[in-house]
Amino acid sequence: MLHLAAAKAIAPRAMLRSKDSVVLNVRTLLSVCLISALFVLSGCESSEKRAERYYQSGLALIAAGDEDRALVELRNVFRYNAIHKDARKLYADLQLKRGNLFEAYSQYLLLVEQYPDLPDVRQILAEVAIGRGDWDEAERHGREAIRLAPSTQPIMAIKAALDYRDGQKKQDLVLQAASVDLARQVLASSPENIVARRVVIEDLLVGVDPQSAMPEINLALQYNSEMIELHVLKLQLLIDRNEPGPIGTQLQIMAEKFPENEKVRAGLVAWYLDQNKPDEAEAYLRQLSVKLGDDPTAQMNVVRLLQQTKGPEAAGKELDALILSHADKPNAATYQSLRASIDFENGRQAEAIAALVALVDSTSKTDETRSIKVMLAKMHELSGDSEAARARVDEVLAEDRSNIEALKMKATWLIDADKPSEAIIALRTALDQNPRDPEILTLMATAHERDGSPELAGERLALAVEVTGSAAKESLRYAAFLLENGNDLSAARSILLDALANAPTDLEVVRGLAQILVLQRDWARAMELVTTLRSMQQADSGRTADSIEAAVLLGQEKTEQSITFLQDMIDKGQGDVSSIAIIIQTQIRAGKTAEARSYLNDALAKTPDNVGLRFLSGNLYSMMGETAPAEKIFRALIADDASAEPVVQSLYALLKSQGRHKEATDLLDQSIANYRESMMLRWIKAGELEASGDIEGAIAVYEELYAEDSGNLVVANNLASLIATNRTDPNALERAYAIAKRLKGNPTPAFQDTIGWIEFRRGSPDDALLSIEPAAKKLTTDPMVQLHLGMVYNALGRFDEAKATLTQALQLAGESKLPAFDEARSLLAKLASAPAPSP
Repeated sequence: MLHLAAAKAIAPRAMLRSKDSVVLNVRTLLSVCLISALFVLSGCESSEKRAERYYQSGLALIAAGDEDRALVELRNVFRYNAIHKDARKLYADLQLKRGNLFEAYSQYLLLVEQYPDLPDVRQILAEVAIGRGDWDEAERHGREAIRLAPSTQPIMAIKAALDYRDGQKKQDLVLQAASVDLARQVLASSPENIVARRVVIEDLLVGVDPQSAMPEINLALQYNSEMIELHVLKLQLLIDRNEPGPIGTQLQIMAEKFPENEKVRAGLVAWYLDQNKPDEAEAYLRQLSVKLGDDPTAQMNVVRLLQQTKGPEAAGKELDALILSHADKPNAATYQSLRASIDFENGRQAEAIAALVALVDSTSKTDETRSIKVMLAKMHELSGDSEAARARVDEVLAEDRSNIEALKMKATWLIDADKPSEAIIALRTALDQNPRDPEILTLMATAHERDGSPELAGERLALAVEVTGSAAKESLRYAAFLLENGNDLSAARSILLDALANAPTDLEVVRGLAQILVLQRDWARAMELVTTLRSMQQADSGRTADSIEAAVLLGQEKTEQSITFLQDMIDKGQGDVSSIAIIIQTQIRAGKTAEARSYLNDALAKTPDNVGLRFLSGNLYSMMGETAPAEKIFRALIADDASAEPVVQSLYALLKSQGRHKEATDLLDQSIANYRESMMLRWIKAGELEASGDIEGAIAVYEELYAEDSGNLVVANNLASLIATNRTDPNALERAYAIAKRLKGNPTPAFQDTIGWIEFRRGSPDDALLSIEPAAKKLTTDPMVQLHLGMVYNALGRFDEAKATLTQALQLAGESKLPAFDEARSLLAKLASAPAPSP
């Protein structure tokens, strides 16, 4: 553009001169342009030559063993030639070799964008993606590698892995078998290939004899001794064998190789304690603290162990020694704060808080001091002084507006106060500091859900699962979310399967997965879980296996087998009251009520004082219509334990069913007085008040429950519904909307009705219809839901549908005197008297 501008500047002057001058100037112009073009060409050649010189320099430095300077030279190459293929490949290879996986992967990605037909690069990308479980990326690059070079050994291994996963997803056993054969073919000539070895190991682990995978895992470790996942698989197989010695040896190997891995350290310490070797556990942790240097976390591991094995006094003495030895060191305040933390945990709350107050008030404003202030805020919160907690958090954020822990606490309070938008702003600031913090992501999910954005909530929960590598807690939370918001069994199952692969002994994950498998009627996979659980030597694993097997038998409607199985458990001393309850429920479903009664009587004869069996007996009498013995049992149980919440609930229902309403109310009021903490009893009280027409009383109870646990969906729904239906104040309506926004997208009919009615009250009948109409189709006998739908139809001008729906609502309501039904009667009368529309 500069040369074109120069030509335009010369041309006008040429037109004012003589013919010769014009010729001269044209020649001059051509000369200028040619010279400029030569300068441009010579510049390009210079850039390429410079890039090549830097590349050759990089090669020489690598040959000399100076990789650090070589990387600098290779980065210089890209300044002058961003598409230098060999330099980009070499740079990525060096980063991969040095363990900088993220940087290497990004460089390889850039390379295949510039040069898509590079099978060796596609191979590396696929291998890395398979290693970290990113199967979408593995498919993208792996299939392209297969297209480009299908017969090379590494790419054949990738094909085996991709095909094996496809076979698993499609439950295609033939494809899985062929994939394993291909993997073994690769290993015959390339025993170090971890991708192929993984296929073989996976196939053996899910087969009839998981222990047969041990030789393959040992072979893989010969070539890949730094891969922690292989060590974890070996450890799990040793645990399944219940071989304490080899388990300890393996944990010691892992602790030596991965000294900074918290889970490995905790596993080894747990093993020492399980083998009754607390001194060896202490020696290991002390040795580790020396190896890691002056690390407060390592020192605190020693303190925690002493607290567990020798008591709080020994832990306190250890901390006092640390405080003394670090008196003149920068992290002295850290140990003082940890001493206060130990005191707080052991009941000396006032002393701990006073110590921290003195500490933070006497030290300068540093990151360490701010961390201690957040610890102090948490202590205030736990001791019930939320005002002091908030003041400390505000103090921290005034000094450092990006303090992650303080932002988390503030966001939690904002969420509880139904200010999710403000919470999201605070959490975004925290997320900027640590984008992979699962706690921040989980809090953001809660905030988005409260804000009526379930899709965003799901994305955050999914990311929390990803950043933790499918950790149990995050996976269970995401699976529960999927089930609550659409009943997505398949997606929840996939999430928990990944979590189980990551934590195969986590019983909560097993239970969650089993529940889904039973709902899907996948009896074969559920029984695989049972087999795995029975091989574990872990507390409650056998009980969990029994409960899953019982659920499978019941789900298959194998009544007699179910009863036989449960009775066998009881006879062996492995069953409990829940097993007896399942037997009775099974008999009742089969129409064998008398047999159920006889069976329970026999059980009571053996253990007449068993509270669970007595309660079960009372409920069975009540169900059979024998109210007198049922009431006698319930009252006796309450006399023994006035806070027996389920018993109170059963007796209350029994009295209500007999029309003894005052007695039921008196029982409920007295029980609440005896057991004020009971959320269930107060919830029943709120329902009773609402039914009696005391709406404000019901709202007051729900407000109390909501203040204690604003995350309870049922309480939130009921409170928002009562406010929206019975109060006309615009501020009250906005409060109801703030509470109910989280219900958007939830398929529960009662929740759909609540959010839909609030949308209607806020002037959005079109939005209201999207929620209330599906709710009304499911709750066909609920007069209030039908009334709401009729009102929405009327607002939308669908008068015939409004008449029919309101008529149905009033028929269902009967003689109800609630103001809402009086309003419906008035509207229906107006609709009936309105002239028919002109054709």
